[in-house]
Amino acid sequence: MVHKFKLLFLFEFCVIIVYAQQSNSTFSRSFNLFSDNELHVIETDYHTSIKPFLLSNLDSTVKKEKGTWLFRKWNKEHFIQLENEEYSLVVNPILNIMIAKEMGSEKTVWNNTRGIIADGKLGSRFTFYSSFLENQSVFPSYLMNTIVGKSAWIVPGQGESRWSLDSLLDYTMASGHFTYNLSKFSDIQFGTGKNFIGDGYRSMILSDNAFNYPFLRVQTAAGIFQYTNLYMEHMDLISNPSEEFAYDKKYMTLHHLSTNITDRLNVGIFESIIWEHTRTPELSGFDISYLNPIIFLRPVEFSLNSSDNALMGLNYKFKTTNNSHIYGQFLIDELSLPSLNAGDNWWGKKYAYQMGGKYFDAFGLDNLIFQIEYNFARPYTYSHYNTSQNYGHYFQSLAHPLGANFNEILFFTDYKCKKWEVHSQLMTARYGGKVKGDSTSFGNDIFMSNSDRPSDYSIEMFQGNDTKLFYSKTTLSYLFNPKTNLKIETGYVYRMLEDDYGKYKTNFIFFAFKSDLFNRYYDF
Repeated sequence: MVHKFKLLFLFEFCVIIVYAQQSNSTFSRSFNLFSDNELHVIETDYHTSIKPFLLSNLDSTVKKEKGTWLFRKWNKEHFIQLENEEYSLVVNPILNIMIAKEMGSEKTVWNNTRGIIADGKLGSRFTFYSSFLENQSVFPSYLMNTIVGKSAWIVPGQGESRWSLDSLLDYTMASGHFTYNLSKFSDIQFGTGKNFIGDGYRSMILSDNAFNYPFLRVQTAAGIFQYTNLYMEHMDLISNPSEEFAYDKKYMTLHHLSTNITDRLNVGIFESIIWEHTRTPELSGFDISYLNPIIFLRPVEFSLNSSDNALMGLNYKFKTTNNSHIYGQFLIDELSLPSLNAGDNWWGKKYAYQMGGKYFDAFGLDNLIFQIEYNFARPYTYSHYNTSQNYGHYFQSLAHPLGANFNEILFFTDYKCKKWEVHSQLMTARYGGKVKGDSTSFGNDIFMSNSDRPSDYSIEMFQGNDTKLFYSKTTLSYLFNPKTNLKIETGYVYRMLEDDYGKYKTNFIFFAFKSDLFNRYYDF
């Protein structure tokens, strides 16, 4: 009863104070790519590592464009846009129609997404956002094998399929939040969606790879500092994926302090803790001990005599020029004295890191962007002996889609000329996967208990099923409406996976008509 009261209090607290907002930016890499450089020039002090960004207003000035109604809605304007001194409202339909032929197969790959997105504000402090997507999809073979290989059919980043018919999946995704501007220093946001920490394509700390989840976000900025508190609720699909009742829950608290040390250098430090819904029959629900916004979480865990999953680390960005910067992250999972003193191959040395760089207007050519990124995670990072406390949600990693026990190199080339865009992605990775017929955890699958490891020592990178992965994607698109990133696109995808059992190749040419507002990570 006491814990139910605590949860009720937390909910009422969120509802009472969430009555105003600043609107969020979109996660879409494609949408933000060619305007992103403005946030990274040396003269700016914007903290770019926490996403989505809180924006100060929403289309605060509705400009009357020239042309017929149909021409304006197709090329320049939001579908519905209303504004006066008291409120503003923007509503847009969302489409993602795609068809492809998987080469060497009889299979036709396609997607049909319809939805709606609304964004607005009331007064000067309160804004809101809501979106709903209805989807039917037939995915490439490698994706389907990943989806149906689990007891719950989870579409990467987009929720659980309600049914399947001849490889056809049907699923929905809804997002929404309210934000209240408490003062010129602080904002508070409550809703269901995703969050991202870092300046790279991937994040080793917290990414938008997994499905939506309920969260409370408090963000405070003053001078060179920005401090973010995140309180999240995740779903544990390991404990009862086939039961008729609701999935078990787990909770997460994250603190992140971003500091502009100089005009060029930004450093952020973070800590997080994740725990299961029911520790004991007497103790369940959201532990209010982790509500304190400024306390160190690891000592709190010790004081509770708990075995919760604690992570900590840092991220950085250094602006080399106005057109380029380097970035990175470092994460430690369950920092302890034994892990510092043990040998390099002790299983408990769980860490991950990222290094990357981005070059805007490369070689003096406007809208030419290069990006390179390296990601690494030791075996068993993000996992836990209690599978209810891994660093995951809905059978998806909250960090990197490859889990752990991997390295990865990514290279992007992006170019825009008027309304034409060309994007190219190359990715090569190596990881140690599962061994057929063996229940041992080799450190890649974060949803397996790390107690099932082969040994305490002699833990090597890529142990298990040594797997090499290559993925490339090249697209050409024409942008119709920049407000919704509505475009027509064609592209080619090539994927090759080689492991101890053979080689598996997937390639296809696709055509799409879509509102490119959401990241979809199929590159694994």
